[in-house]
Amino acid sequence: MVLRVVVAFILAVLVLSGGGIASAAPPYSGWSSGEAFTAVNTAELEFANGISKDGLTFYFQRGNATTSGEDIWIVQREATDAPWGTPQKLPATVNSTANDRAAFESPDGHWLFFASNRPGGRGGFDLMVSWRAHKHAGPPDFGWQDAVNIDTLGSPVNTPGFESGPTAFEDDSGALQLYFVSNPTGPQNNLVDIYLSVQKADGSFGAPTRDADLSSSGFNEGRPYIRHDGLEIFFNSNRPPGPQTDANIWVSTRATTSDRWSAPETVPVVSTTATEITPVLSWDARTLFYASNRSGLSGEIFFSTRTKLHGGP
Repeated sequence: MVLRVVVAFILAVLVLSGGGIASAAPPYSGWSSGEAFTAVNTAELEFANGISKDGLTFYFQRGNATTSGEDIWIVQREATDAPWGTPQKLPATVNSTANDRAAFESPDGHWLFFASNRPGGRGGFDLMVSWRAHKHAGPPDFGWQDAVNIDTLGSPVNTPGFESGPTAFEDDSGALQLYFVSNPTGPQNNLVDIYLSVQKADGSFGAPTRDADLSSSGFNEGRPYIRHDGLEIFFNSNRPPGPQTDANIWVSTRATTSDRWSAPETVPVVSTTATEITPVLSWDARTLFYASNRSGLSGEIFFSTRTKLHGGP
């Protein structure tokens, strides 16, 4: 009797997954309307960057790339239900006199990926990486060592063009699958697409490949941010038919990490007639941070929330 029930369950899974065992993305409610992230917003430009696995450290960039320069900042809290503290600028081991942006902390908390146009790179903006031994290190340096170009690790990721917006998830082997945006032959905001580079056994990253499911033809993609299980990815794009021609937040899903991504769609409520960019998803997938000019200022950070729905097949 028990064997019969087990067999019936396996057959049901096979039918639901179209012939192969697949786990569908958990269902969620729709997103709430955006609320300003007052703990970090100022009269300066702010853009969401990333959030740590434990939800206690939020990364963002502050500044104007053409005037004051961009730097990476963090704001921390003692618990996920505690108020956010005072923002702090990351040290000179991470930030430089050039523009530094789009920081992403690896799931294990030891690596910080970001983009910079500092001298010595291959292109306008290159992907950089910093490492720390202790993921709970505090100020003044938070444990981050001097950042290096990711290509110095034996990774042919950067090009003479533009790279930015790194994000990653750990696959079943424990390797990082690194998504980012790139224009190998040109500058920012000029036919930028989403690329994928997979970490190899020696820790370096393989040659990037353009993700045709997520990238568009003739438009710009920006700042992909992938859910920790690899089944949902958010990014900004100015492709039609978004409500804003400058950029809105788009989302794509898949049943398993070996499947192709679904056709991207704009995120209802989050994508408005204002410009929305740089999405950041919390580890529990219930909070989405993003930058918007909906308040009338050029760039402020907002967040929307959703709940996980229970039940289903």
